Amino acid sequence: MKKIEGYQLVDHGIDHAQYFPGCGVAFTEYEVCYTGCGSNFAEAIEDALDQIASDGDYDIEGLEAQIKEDYRLEKWPTEPSTDKYHEENEDCELYYYLSIRLKGAEEERGAV
Repeated sequence: MKKIEGYQLVDHGIDHAQYFPGCGVAFTEYEVCYTGCGSNFAEAIEDALDQIASDGDYDIEGLEAQIKEDYRLEKWPTEPSTDKYHEENEDCELYYYLSIRLKGAEEERGAV
């Protein structure tokens, strides 16, 4: 499992599912990117963090607290939200997107 040496939060905001361009790591110092989506920032970041945890390649202990500290957040924002659009149109494909790029280092192992 890799220890996280750095991260970048990319807040894409609200976009249509068919037009969201995605996010990657080309031409950056980061090695992997996880994109979450939901009806607001809170749901999108939780989705991205869940994906990182499910992948199991990175030690994410403390990452959520670090992001909150770096962005001076006590809790994840829930506005703006796409909820009103989904209430008005059940076929609405507007979502809030957020990506987390990571770079890490292999965990040091002791001599065997």
